[in-house]
Amino acid sequence: MKRPSQPPRNPAGEPVWESGATRLVIVLNLAFFAYEGWLRRVDPERGLWFEANHSLSLEGLRRGAWWQCLSFQFLHGGWVHLAMNLLFLHSIGPVIETTLGRWRFLLLYLFSGSVGGVLHVLGAWMMPDAFGRPVVGASAGLSGLLAALGALYAERRLRVLLFFVIPLEIRAKHILLTGILASAVGAVVAVGPIAHLAHLGGFIGGLAWLLLPHRELRLADR
Repeated sequence: MKRPSQPPRNPAGEPVWESGATRLVIVLNLAFFAYEGWLRRVDPERGLWFEANHSLSLEGLRRGAWWQCLSFQFLHGGWVHLAMNLLFLHSIGPVIETTLGRWRFLLLYLFSGSVGGVLHVLGAWMMPDAFGRPVVGASAGLSGLLAALGALYAERRLRVLLFFVIPLEIRAKHILLTGILASAVGAVVAVGPIAHLAHLGGFIGGLAWLLLPHRELRLADR
């Protein structure tokens, strides 16, 4: 991979952000969530079928529902789950999209999410009691974006809210390492309904994708 260069700037000297693909992913997540909610109200039985047919599970892949590797990334378990993921996507999406470009951003997001989903399903095959539940959510793809952020902007200091309350500045590489460690530990102890193994797969997918040959990237000043 070539060394990132600086992005174009407007006459005021501010970086020009690319966010079209980020907005598209946000809209798709909202549309899936709204459609599923509407379907559950007008036809509860069909709503349950929609969720079972588009969330990712070992049983689904066994019966040939390969599209679940993509569709599960646009389903969520409730408003809180959706809002947290979209807030995170809105925060870091334009930085990665500006650096990679629109199409490579989308490919990174979907590839990382798919790798995370496959790793979760592999865990379900090996340890069904721990990982057998179907998985939904954008978190695996977001882990891939975070992997790109930590790899491309390793020394950049970012402001985060610890426990969503305490402001903290931390280097991007440390956020990445913390995310990988937390996902690995969570997958081992298998605590709660969080799909830690899918998150870990998302980090792996994001880092693996960055190893592929790419044209020159644009380092975003943010």
